[in-house]
Amino acid sequence: MIIKIEHTDKFYRQIIRVLEKSGVVALPTDTVYGFAVNGTSPDAVRKLNNIKGRHEKPYTLFLPKNKIEQYAIISKRKIIEYFIPGTLTIILKKKIEISLPGITEKIGIRIPRVDFIIKLLSMYNKPLAVTSANLAGQSPLTDASEIPEKFVEIELVVDGGRLKSKASTVIDLTTAPPIIKRKGIVPILEIEKVYGRRVLLDSRLKFNLLFVCSGNTCRSPMAEGIFRTLVSDEYCDVKSAGTLPMGAGPPAPFAQDVVAEYGGEIAGHRSQTITTELIDWADLILVMEYKHYDVIWEMSPNAAVKTFLLKEYKRRPKYNKIFDPVGMAQEYYRKTAADMLPSLKIVANDIRKRFRSM
Repeated sequence: MIIKIEHTDKFYRQIIRVLEKSGVVALPTDTVYGFAVNGTSPDAVRKLNNIKGRHEKPYTLFLPKNKIEQYAIISKRKIIEYFIPGTLTIILKKKIEISLPGITEKIGIRIPRVDFIIKLLSMYNKPLAVTSANLAGQSPLTDASEIPEKFVEIELVVDGGRLKSKASTVIDLTTAPPIIKRKGIVPILEIEKVYGRRVLLDSRLKFNLLFVCSGNTCRSPMAEGIFRTLVSDEYCDVKSAGTLPMGAGPPAPFAQDVVAEYGGEIAGHRSQTITTELIDWADLILVMEYKHYDVIWEMSPNAAVKTFLLKEYKRRPKYNKIFDPVGMAQEYYRKTAADMLPSLKIVANDIRKRFRSM
């Protein structure tokens, strides 16, 4: 059965009745649709395991914010206060006296910034065990109409329309410093801004870096090519783009020559124009001039927290702009590369420190 969101007692009672009978409800969150069950019921959790096709990973709990301390030991309170409710899933140590099916030492908690879910959690006196609406290993569903077609076992679907497809960011707060376990909507640098220091990334993840200039034929491909010589692709992916609408052309010949002098290679690079997909992909965006920052901010205001002038990231030099050598002699390309190099080394070292084993 599919029902629309209504802020009525009848609507909430309908959901709670299904949960109390160890049934599964599909709920729209602030990211994707999720399957939710009574998190205290072994029968309900087993049913969720069978639907998902997984039996080892514990499920995230949805519960009222004022009940988090009832189930978990609070740490890194500043992060919790700032991001919860929201699109961040936090991992905390479970209290020893609490027993929940499928959960041992650690407990994942998230509270979507969705009014009806917050109201439901306040009315339902038990935590919800929740997972994304999909089979293990497949993409989450973002449309309510798809759920009953693919999952006939779901007793009730709450229709919230078409949703985003990007998942929540998952961070383990039981370690010092915290560790990002899954990248998602909340940028790494936003978490660090709130936390006040660098966080780590799980060794299975990569840090995504995007360089941006105007045409993506000189400065940004040079930065990309030289930077690749400073980091390993095992933990860092690097791309570049331009703010102008350019065709997929090769880098300037002098740019290729100068990068080769640093041990890099960009002959295979083809220029591309910045897109919202590239902005979303990046964990850090480094631009050559303020006008590039303005373009990114206009396209995606939320990206401001992770966008910096290359020369201003982690430092404050006297001259912030990276000179554009387009159309000039090779010596100007060399000067531009030399001007970028100290900043590139700082960025490479900064990224490397986010991985404990590096």
